Amino acid sequence: MSKTETITLEFPFEHKGETYEELVVRRPKMRDLKKFEAIKDKMKKAITMLADLAEVTPDTVDEMDPTDFDKASRVIAGFLGVSAEEIQRLSDR
Repeated sequence: MSKTETITLEFPFEHKGETYEELVVRRPKMRDLKKFEAIKDKMKKAITMLADLAEVTPDTVDEMDPTDFDKASRVIAGFLGVSAEEIQRLSDR
C-alpha cells in the first residue's frame, strides 16, 4: 500500500494566494493517532487530522468544499482499514 494518496479536488479553491487543485495525504503514524485521540470535538479532530496528514493549515481545510472533505476523510479511513462511518462512530465516544 502506498504511503501517500493524491486527492484530486472536485472543487478547487484559492486560499492565501495559493490555488489548491489536489491534496497529497500521507498515511498516519501512531504519533498522529495519539495526537488526534486527545481532541474531543469531532469536527476539530477531523479538520486537524486532514490538515496534519496533508501538510496544510487547518484554515486551509476550512476552505474546502464538503464533498472534497468527505473524499479526503474516506482516504484517511482507508489508510486505517476502516470505513469513514466507523471513524465517525468512534469519534462520537
